[in-house]
Amino acid sequence: MAAANPHISNGTCYYAENTITKGDFIPCGNDAIQAWPCCKAGSFCLALGDANACWDAKSGNTYVAGCTDPSFGSPNCLHKPPVFHEQEWVAINQACTNLNSNSAKDGITNWTGCVVDNNSTDLVKLPMASCTPYCEPDHVLYAGISSLPAYASLPTLSGSSIFWQNNFVPPSTPAPGYTPGTPTGVVGTGHPPNHPGGPSSGLSTGAKAGIGVGAAVGGIIFIAMLISCLIWRKRHRRRLQNTNNPHNLDPNMPPPAGQLYNQPYPPDMSNYPPSGGHPSPPLPYHYHQPLHAPVGEFAAATPVAAYTGYKTELPADERYPSPSGKPSPGRDREFDAGESTAQCCVHDVDAESADGAGRGVA
Repeated sequence: MAAANPHISNGTCYYAENTITKGDFIPCGNDAIQAWPCCKAGSFCLALGDANACWDAKSGNTYVAGCTDPSFGSPNCLHKPPVFHEQEWVAINQACTNLNSNSAKDGITNWTGCVVDNNSTDLVKLPMASCTPYCEPDHVLYAGISSLPAYASLPTLSGSSIFWQNNFVPPSTPAPGYTPGTPTGVVGTGHPPNHPGGPSSGLSTGAKAGIGVGAAVGGIIFIAMLISCLIWRKRHRRRLQNTNNPHNLDPNMPPPAGQLYNQPYPPDMSNYPPSGGHPSPPLPYHYHQPLHAPVGEFAAATPVAAYTGYKTELPADERYPSPSGKPSPGRDREFDAGESTAQCCVHDVDAESADGAGRGVA
């Protein structure tokens, strides 16, 4: 666990026992380390562990507000007497001469309070009429030193850095056994808390747990059904593809008729002139995977030396039936099933379209 930053304002402020403040009051330190007094954002914190007071430069008020200890049992919390108990902040003063006539001798100054509306969260300048009626011993909030030294200047937002005053160094580690936000003592006031715990949500812990478990199980079932549906669709689509494409059943099976080509058939040569120059033969037609090596134009009568022994699809030393019906000399050509693809590229031509060497034109 990361160490708490001792130089920021952090924690929850209470203006009375177990009663969270409604105003813009923030801690004078980090509650993760120890309990701290609370003052208005932007104020100065005074006399830690003694008066635990605050001072506001804008209104000129010296006052007390609250604490991060909900029980106000920490020595860093100033307890408010009953007449001021419900106020979020109480201005304090030492103007009661009847109470401080001997302060020069005994060194004790009595600070009494001033009354404001219980709902007041803003610091305002108060007339002396709000303070003089309470110059009584029962209304003293703090009895001690007359000059309250500042130790911190608060930021305007909780969670921001504090500017320490008069070389004050805050503690950096919690005291043994300290837990933030827990009561450190009990100070009786005879007054019930002004704000009891928040309203009930209407649902027990067991009911909330049941709702959470039910929602989780329902979500798991929905995800499982969705995955099953996707798997079924994928398998169904694959089954349809296999059904519509019989060639996928056996990779060694030749393609069905009508699916061999994507190009037109070779051109008809019946309209070529019977005499004259020898027309150029059409380019040979190839399958996707020819059974023999790629074929260029028809082989010459005498093979090139570099291709000696190379057997073309239409060798010059073999003869095929002529248009006249007479067999050409040479051995008969047999087409097995594997070579039947070469038959598509052989065309019948008349006797006059053959050259003197007897080569057929395809």
